[in-house]
Amino acid sequence: MEKYDKDIDAKQHELTMLKTAKANDLARLQELAKQYRECEQVVMEDRVEKENERKRRGQEELEYKSCTKIQAWWRGIMVRKCLGPYKTGKKGKKGKGKGKGKGKGKKKK
Repeated sequence: MEKYDKDIDAKQHELTMLKTAKANDLARLQELAKQYRECEQVVMEDRVEKENERKRRGQEELEYKSCTKIQAWWRGIMVRKCLGPYKTGKKGKKGKGKGKGKGKGKKKK
């Protein structure tokens, strides 16, 4: 009977140790699961942020190209209609007026 009691005590102790290990493992698993969820959330936020940044850059690039086209179109209108700094007038023509040697130097008598 003594051997039976010793065996039961040993098995009971082993069972207690296993239950404690299981509880510790379960607590560690829950802790790791929580940490995993937090890390996964950070990764998802980073992905969303990168996607938004990519979209923003694409939009800026599209706006830049559109602005360039509008400016080129407007510049073409200004040149074709001779408006603004593209006017052709008296100020823009060179070579007329005083010629070489005229107005300076010897005077005619």
